[in-house]
Amino acid sequence: MPFVKPEALQQLEKICRQYPRLLHRSHYLAGLVFAVSAAPEIPMPDVWLGWAFKQRGAGISESEIDHIAEVLMGVLQHELANMRENLIEYPEKGKPLPDDLNQDIAVSQWLQGLLTGHSHLESVWQSCWQQVENQQPDKVQGFQRDLKHCLLMFSSFANIPMALEQAKKVNNLKLLDNLPKIYASLPTALKTYVDLSGQLAKFLPHQFETFSQPNSAPSNE
Repeated sequence: MPFVKPEALQQLEKICRQYPRLLHRSHYLAGLVFAVSAAPEIPMPDVWLGWAFKQRGAGISESEIDHIAEVLMGVLQHELANMRENLIEYPEKGKPLPDDLNQDIAVSQWLQGLLTGHSHLESVWQSCWQQVENQQPDKVQGFQRDLKHCLLMFSSFANIPMALEQAKKVNNLKLLDNLPKIYASLPTALKTYVDLSGQLAKFLPHQFETFSQPNSAPSNE
């Protein structure tokens, strides 16, 4: 049976084709929404929806903006549903890296969006670190080590040509030789990222009332 792209992602691609000067590319936006859905505490829509736009306004109507917001919220709900089922999807999942690593590949665009979203949400993660330090300081080092490993991997594959260039400069032959094997572990790194967020969310105030996602998935309430 051929792969059928989820309706939420089809709608995302449609609006990105419709408003190319207004919105970032669809893979980038999907990665950004993944970061939002994986946050320990998901911000209100009016906070994060603006991150999808290259520029605000650009001569479109309020109804068009509302439709874009509706599509993005649909992608968020799609990602949260996946996380409840322990599913993590990204472009070209299960396929090896292409031979030409200088081309702008879909997974790199997706990871760029993820990293942008994480950057926007840095204050949320920082709040979690402070809560962990106050409540269970012995866990901080392990949590931060896991997050650092995830972000390093995401950064490497968000811009593969730059990662390879830096590896050559420092004579990091291990990275050059093992890049395909490292890439194969991306699903594990993404699961670690999501699971870590779920663990951190439990340290936030009032999470005993609002945090109800199973399997360590972050709450969207």
